[in-house]
Amino acid sequence: MKLLIPEYKIERRVRALAHKISEEHKASGNAYPPVMICVLNGAFMFFTDLIKDMGIDVEIDFIRAKSYNGRDNSSGVEVTKDIEIDLKGKRVYVVDDMIDTGATMLEVLFRVESKTPADVQIVTLVDRKSRETLDVNHTAFPDMGEEFFVGYGFDDNGLKRNYRNIYSASVDDSE
Repeated sequence: MKLLIPEYKIERRVRALAHKISEEHKASGNAYPPVMICVLNGAFMFFTDLIKDMGIDVEIDFIRAKSYNGRDNSSGVEVTKDIEIDLKGKRVYVVDDMIDTGATMLEVLFRVESKTPADVQIVTLVDRKSRETLDVNHTAFPDMGEEFFVGYGFDDNGLKRNYRNIYSASVDDSE
C-alpha cells in the first residue's frame, strides 16, 4: 500500500468543507436545519468528522446502498437501509466517500428526491479526475486518480476501513 492522503490533510480539508457547507446553508435562508444523509458503509468516517465540525444544528439519517462485492460492482445497487426522516422543504446533503460509476448515487438521489426536498447537494470525500457522471457540489479531494483506495472508510473486502490515512491499494494487496 502507498500512502496517498495523511490523516492531518484529511482533517484539515474536512473541517474546511464543514465550514463551507454550514455557511452555505445559513446563506440559503432555509429555516429548517440541513439534513445530512450518510451513504453507508463507505462514508461513515468522513460523515462523522464532517458533521462534528459543522457548527450548526443538523438532522442526520443514513441510507445503505451497496453496489460492490469486493472490488466488483457489476451486480447493480441494493438498498438495505432506507431514509427514514421527512425531507419535504429541507436542504439535503448526501454524503458519500466517492462517486465511481454513479449508479449508487443515482439510486440514492431517486429516493431522496421522491421525498420533495427544497434542494439536494452531493458531498464526497474524493472525486476522480476521469469521472463524468453526476455533478458533485462539494468534495474534499478533487482530481484523484484511478487507484483503488483503502482507509478512512474505504475498504478492501470489508477490511481496512478503520485506517486513519487513505492509501492506494494495488490488486496484489488484496491477496
